[in-house]
Amino acid sequence: MSKKFFEDKHFHHMFNYLKDGIFIADHNGIALWINDTSSKQMGAPRSKVIGRSVSDLEKDGLFTPSITNIVLEKRETVTKVQTSKGRQYLATGYFVEIKEDKTQYVLVNVKDITDTVRSSLQLEKAEILLQKYWDELQEMKVKESEKKNNQIIIGNSKKHEEILDLIGRIASLDVTILLTGETGVGKSMIASMIHRRSNRTDKPFIQINCGAIPETLLESELFGYKKGAFTGANSSGKIGLVEKANGGTLFLDEIGELPLTLQPKLLQLVQEKSFFPIGSTELKQVDVRIITATHQSLLEMVQEKRFREDLYYRLNVVSIQIPALRERKDDIIPLVFHYLELFKTKYRKSTVLGKELVDYLQHYSWPGNIRELENMIERLVVTAKSDIIDKSDLSEKVLREVQKNESEFPPKLNGQSLPGYIEEIEKKLIIDAQKEHNSTRKAAKALGITQSSLIRRLQKYNL
Repeated sequence: MSKKFFEDKHFHHMFNYLKDGIFIADHNGIALWINDTSSKQMGAPRSKVIGRSVSDLEKDGLFTPSITNIVLEKRETVTKVQTSKGRQYLATGYFVEIKEDKTQYVLVNVKDITDTVRSSLQLEKAEILLQKYWDELQEMKVKESEKKNNQIIIGNSKKHEEILDLIGRIASLDVTILLTGETGVGKSMIASMIHRRSNRTDKPFIQINCGAIPETLLESELFGYKKGAFTGANSSGKIGLVEKANGGTLFLDEIGELPLTLQPKLLQLVQEKSFFPIGSTELKQVDVRIITATHQSLLEMVQEKRFREDLYYRLNVVSIQIPALRERKDDIIPLVFHYLELFKTKYRKSTVLGKELVDYLQHYSWPGNIRELENMIERLVVTAKSDIIDKSDLSEKVLREVQKNESEFPPKLNGQSLPGYIEEIEKKLIIDAQKEHNSTRKAAKALGITQSSLIRRLQKYNL
């Protein structure tokens, strides 16, 4: 490429007409020519650019990185984002070899993309904001539907909020979940909530209680059977609940009651999402999310060889422990008034609860948990002698328990010193914890203290 070529006015006019920058350097990285756009992009006149090395120009901050140096190093076409004077450019460098005179050059085309990038970022931010609003709208719709269908989870306690927070984080993920807790704490309602807040909400939610179906029928209920699989079978065969849950959620309640003989088949379903119907040699594939629940200690069952260890760990990917109602007393009164309104509407009553009755309900231990509370409020609404329900409407069992607790913890000091009164309370709580948990480790955990601290107190009170 001759010197005359760079001095050609027609050449200048054509390349200066372009809105993209044009930068030409020789095989040593020395700038030979730039068009007007390139000069504006670098913020420097030609006299400050031509004849200088691109390395020096980069050091002076005219651009970064040097596309020319990269092209000379790789001997191939290179495209990179380049910055200069606070703006962004898409620079493409070409290695040009003139065979006639065996000269080598680098030609760099530089396009200003600053406004495009800004628009793209604004669009991305707008899309993120729209997605956020959409997610919030969907959550509001789910909550409204739950409230309408009496499927809302009620509570004010810290433990309640922690459970809801965990559900919010895992519901949309197809992770296997194990729900644990005493009978009546609301495991099936929480399983249903997880399904409604998942990406499978418009697909089936199939629930089966593994302890409510005879062992001889459970396999066919779950996995179905082929035509003629056994005597007495339906002549056309049967689709099992696993297949009916395809695309949705399969909730296996009381999973601890699942017979050992069926556990390998469930393990295959959890691991491979496949199963064989009874009497069939054809493997069926399903897309199901599996949630299980139990009031038993599966780990103890594993140690006793009554539950497969490999299945236990497959089911226990995420575990949600739902505490008993007596462990979250802040939830009792909200639940009481929730069910009161529900049954007042159902039975067209104008019932109210007396203050003393509310106190009794607050201090009752609720061994049957939420299920017992729901049944009790329904009974009170239906059988109350007047529109004001008082403590006389409670059963003898509830009255005796609450009154016993009150007699053991009198509201007045009755001449006793405050430290002595507090010691009596502490002693009673420790005795109850020991009776309930049968080990100092578990009792200490329930009381929120260390095991060594509990042992010191046991010695102090001669327990």
